[in-house]
Amino acid sequence: MPDAVTPAQTTSTPSKGQVFLSRLSSTLGLWAVITVALWLKLDWLLLAMMGLVGVLGTWEYVRLQNADGGSQIYSKWSLLVSVFYWSAVLFICVPSGSEPPWWLDAAVLVCGVQGIFIITFSRPLEGEQTLRRIFGQLFGLVYTILLWGFMARLLLMDEAASGRHMVLLVILVTKFGDMGAYILGSLFGKHKMIPHISPGKTWEGFAGAILSAYLGTIILLLLAPDSLLPLSWGSAMILAPMLAIWGVMGDLAESVLKRCHQIKDSGHKLPGIGGILDLTDSLLFTAPLAYFYLKVIA
Repeated sequence: MPDAVTPAQTTSTPSKGQVFLSRLSSTLGLWAVITVALWLKLDWLLLAMMGLVGVLGTWEYVRLQNADGGSQIYSKWSLLVSVFYWSAVLFICVPSGSEPPWWLDAAVLVCGVQGIFIITFSRPLEGEQTLRRIFGQLFGLVYTILLWGFMARLLLMDEAASGRHMVLLVILVTKFGDMGAYILGSLFGKHKMIPHISPGKTWEGFAGAILSAYLGTIILLLLAPDSLLPLSWGSAMILAPMLAIWGVMGDLAESVLKRCHQIKDSGHKLPGIGGILDLTDSLLFTAPLAYFYLKVIA
């Protein structure tokens, strides 16, 4: 016999329409801030926004790890490394206008590994549990700091006619893909993609992500073709479905983390979206892809 549903349970679950409106309002608010920074050509503001999002993303990740009480001391170190990384990016890149140096990424890995082991020296070993804490924190450094750092690299890359427009392209196409997947999946989704990871993902939604990614790319190419060099129409049409596919994989990657921690959202800062990692999960995959793709074609 199915469990009885109380009135409180019934009213607490938002409809798909309510979720869509909440997500749309949060998205429009974020786009307003990004548009102002792009229009005023304030690279320092964009970098500061990226840094804030990066630190908050690390904080959300370590908060998940803190469900295991023994991880809290490691989490403080990871958060400190994230603050150091983005402070260094601002200190180095704002005056120079150049990409973050690669030695900074290496410093994150070296300091991260060494710091985590130094912390371990002062604590009793708990076998595999200690190893899980170490590897969980190391993964967090790569996932929330180094992958997100490619947004700063896109903004300041020498090969791009306009780094601001490259950042806009990646965000626009990735988020168009997200919204397209959500809309078509909600309306027509019947065939599940990977139900054991994300029950809501369907192949119809996946097709919607690709179609919407093409739409976002075409809009930006029509509005500012010269600002997207070295991308041509041909190379952009190749990149668009790649961004859609990588965006879906990024979304699924975070779904793995959330399912393993048995939570629905990484946080509740953004109505209809969830937390910072729910906002950036797809960009953590698409930003590195776009960066290396542009390096190759340039």
